[in-house]
Amino acid sequence: MLKASDNDIWILSYYRESELAGGLVMGRLSQETDDDGLRAKLTEHCAEETRHAALWSETIQRLDAQPRRVRETYQSRYHEKLGAPRTMLDVLALTQVFERRVVRHFTAHLSWPGTHPAIAETLRTMIADEAGHISWVRDWLDGYAAQHGKAVVQAKLREYEAVDREIYAEVMQWRERMGELLRCDAIPTEDRSAASIFAFVAEQLGVVRSSLSMQSSLSSLGVNSLDLVMLIAALEERFQIEFETAELQHLRTLGDLTARVERSRAFDRVA
Repeated sequence: MLKASDNDIWILSYYRESELAGGLVMGRLSQETDDDGLRAKLTEHCAEETRHAALWSETIQRLDAQPRRVRETYQSRYHEKLGAPRTMLDVLALTQVFERRVVRHFTAHLSWPGTHPAIAETLRTMIADEAGHISWVRDWLDGYAAQHGKAVVQAKLREYEAVDREIYAEVMQWRERMGELLRCDAIPTEDRSAASIFAFVAEQLGVVRSSLSMQSSLSSLGVNSLDLVMLIAALEERFQIEFETAELQHLRTLGDLTARVERSRAFDRVA
């Protein structure tokens, strides 16, 4: 009987975490947008992504294993290279590029030698579902292009596609040894110092590090509700922590953010 390898379980855990990360972001965006029609689409997308994460959990368990905790997702590499998306165009253009990558990659995974039948079954389900994601996001982008110009959207997509190709090449170098990439060792305490948090926030927001202080209000840094959702997602990825949605309304200054990240030292994500 064909058995899944340890590397297979790491790969599926990576798929699971990336789906979950996407679902959490879409859910938060659905709470923040003022566009009622978009809110419905984002909510549906959130539900689908989290369902996919659950399907990967079920697939892993069918293989007599449990989902592994992983130290990064595919989206976290977007954050590292691009910073936090600042507009809905940024978010949905990046989503379009990511969903296309998912379909291409899952299709390729189906042809990998020795792919377990249970994994192939879930991959086929995912591929069919992702087509719906691509469709609604493309419709939104087409509507944006009609209002603001096709060139604006095409330029954004080209920018993100170039970054995606670079990320994909990096990740695929680890294909046969994903555990080495994903094994979640504890992040050193010094990485959560105020200086480290300030440097990360400056990079994400595209501001000068020296302009930041504990008293800097997020609004003075140009952080709107959408920016905050994406910044929180980036912080969660970088520092392996989780914010509750209710916490976001209490974050007013950089000091608030820093205190929250530093406080997480005592209760990292449950392994």
